[in-house]
Amino acid sequence: MELLKRLYAINSKSGNEAAIKELILGELADVECSIEEDNFGNLFITKGKADIYPGITAHLDEIHEAGSRHIVVEGDTIYGVDDDGNRTGIGADDKNGLWVIIRLLHTRPVLKAALFVEEEKTTIDGEVVAGCRGSRACALSAFDNVRYLLAIDRKGCSDVVTASKGNILLSDNTLFPQQVLAKYGYECVEGGRTDVTALKERGLVIPCCNIGCGYYNAHKSDEYTQFSELTNTLNFVNELLDTL
Repeated sequence: MELLKRLYAINSKSGNEAAIKELILGELADVECSIEEDNFGNLFITKGKADIYPGITAHLDEIHEAGSRHIVVEGDTIYGVDDDGNRTGIGADDKNGLWVIIRLLHTRPVLKAALFVEEEKTTIDGEVVAGCRGSRACALSAFDNVRYLLAIDRKGCSDVVTASKGNILLSDNTLFPQQVLAKYGYECVEGGRTDVTALKERGLVIPCCNIGCGYYNAHKSDEYTQFSELTNTLNFVNELLDTL
């Protein structure tokens, strides 16, 4: 949980992801892997040697503005408060995904991870700019040796989004073994947009999905995480990587 608290303590508003990158690089300093940063600022991490890799993704940024932030743990629930004790967002969307990926990079022998900047909508020169900027700017060739791409960027702990709104098919539901879904309490559903949606719209052909990772009230000051649900996500994704 200490790693998660350190992630939450950093503000990584879209366009200001340097500090969260530094933390991640520090956490991976003892992991034998290659880390590349593209011209837009996205990170691509490769561990192990393989002809084709399992792929996983999350985004580095959050929606919340910078400000005082203290992390509170009450039982299974984690949330943030400011200096006056008022609730404040913690960027669990999508630091929960980053936490899962860091943990997996320490334990999996072979894995490729894409960490995108500026997934959230932001404001540039006074104008609101649509999100998924990092995934819309990256080279699709980064996934030439990737079998599938699992995004960890969904609220709750029960959804595997296989179709995004707007009739964007991410993957066939039959890709995911029913016994594994049932074991961890997940089901395939239609959901909102994230980086894998943008990649699919650009022509990425490999199967993708977006997996719930234990956060609630995303983009709001009363955002919170259920840590047991996030741990369940980690175990679920770990088994998927063994199964798919």
